[in-house]
Amino acid sequence: MDPRNNDAPHLHCPTCSTLSDQEYAYQKYGSEDGNSFLPAAADRLAIIRDLQPWGSRSLQLRQCQQCGTYYLYRTDYEYLVNGSEDEQFLTRLAADQAREYLDRPPAA
Repeated sequence: MDPRNNDAPHLHCPTCSTLSDQEYAYQKYGSEDGNSFLPAAADRLAIIRDLQPWGSRSLQLRQCQQCGTYYLYRTDYEYLVNGSEDEQFLTRLAADQAREYLDRPPAA
């Protein structure tokens, strides 16, 4: 499935049709004015594989349970004295991209 294909299932899915190919969110603790959050639909994606189960940053393969579309979810943060900065990234994957993550051996 190519995410740019006009016949792609995500275009007709109640969850995925509300998500862009790439979503980004940012929060700075201690200064909430510029904070942003991922769309609520991102919370409805199921975690299929946790690619860094013991890491301090998330790297997960997620999937929509309605249309089967895969996403890569990752987080990053920077700890600063005046408040940490957290980022979340959600990227829609084509089937061949998702297969690369599915074919990886599980984290040991």
